[in-house]
Amino acid sequence: MNGFGRVAVITAALFSWAAATACAEPLEATLSITVNALSGKHEIDGGHSDKLGFIPLPLGELTLRRGSESLRVEGLPPVTFGYSTAGDGALSTRLSIVNATYRHTFAGGWFVGAGQTVYNQFTTYMPVNGNLFYERGFTSEPINGSEVQYSRVTGARFEAGRTIELGRDRIDISAAVNPRMRGIQFTRIPTFLSECHFPSGGPAVCTQLVDTFADPENASQVDLSARVAHRISKHGELLYGLRYLNYSAHYDDFPGKIADRNVGFAPVLGYRVKL
Repeated sequence: MNGFGRVAVITAALFSWAAATACAEPLEATLSITVNALSGKHEIDGGHSDKLGFIPLPLGELTLRRGSESLRVEGLPPVTFGYSTAGDGALSTRLSIVNATYRHTFAGGWFVGAGQTVYNQFTTYMPVNGNLFYERGFTSEPINGSEVQYSRVTGARFEAGRTIELGRDRIDISAAVNPRMRGIQFTRIPTFLSECHFPSGGPAVCTQLVDTFADPENASQVDLSARVAHRISKHGELLYGLRYLNYSAHYDDFPGKIADRNVGFAPVLGYRVKL
């Protein structure tokens, strides 16, 4: 089952349960918007790394709650950010994220959850003219133009944490892990070769050949969060806190080679409204 299939199953399970208990407790819904100013490091194979400097990532969060059960969907719309250094020639990355989790809360504010994470990324590199090579196993191919990499990685997400009520404040502490994520990284390499067609009665039309390599990858992730929700009105809360992310991916066909590693901290500031 793919990532979106699992998310659909989780969603269907929650709403089936909600319909069965419609007369028991009211359904509560909240919507949050936060800015996560990520700072850290992006690393790929070969020791190449780029610094991530205070990148403001906007995250939306929808929570549906009935009693001790809830569905939490967190998403990052496709956003593009650049790098403050260019150790591997990377110019920018377009990234989108979906975390969908079904949670159960116990006495004392403790909770556990399970769900799915989906990452989509598209990275562009500086144009070069044969002075850099794409290395893959025994392949070494000169790059004539702008290299592009893109991938979708998905895997099960497990959460645990606690919510503590202190007057007008609610403190949420959570730890989430994706022990095994799967995906395929595609790399497009513009070459020095061209393919030409000769239309009848016209000049030759030539197109640069681009080689595309597909590399299966496996990944894992740790996501830690401490956040305070301060009630400022009947239906509104100010959110602030800190988040830590550690994502690491390796190639299946080349053991030990890093496909992608991202580590960083993100101060969080946002607002939550009760719908």
